Amino acid sequence: MENKLLRQVVEEYSAEGATGCPGAGDYRVWAKERGYEFCEVLDWTSSAGDWSFIVSVDGETWYIMYQTNNWPHRGFTRRVDTEKPFFGTAEEILGSIHEPE
Repeated sequence: MENKLLRQVVEEYSAEGATGCPGAGDYRVWAKERGYEFCEVLDWTSSAGDWSFIVSVDGETWYIMYQTNNWPHRGFTRRVDTEKPFFGTAEEILGSIHEPE
């Protein structure tokens, strides 16, 4: 549990440092507040904080969550695409999404 908390703190700190946007790293809190116990980074290469994640309630059925910077306004808009679920472990899902076609 301690390692998970430490990872979350490091991610939040790194996210704010990379984007300059407070709140960029609280995506896990947002997901958990909506019942998604599992949240893994899919892509966080945008310096604006326009990132994507996979989230799951049970660790078996996953959905893509999007985070979009609200610039020039404060904060981020987040949404979960529940139209197209993915099934498997986080590692399997991340591997299949990142595989070249």
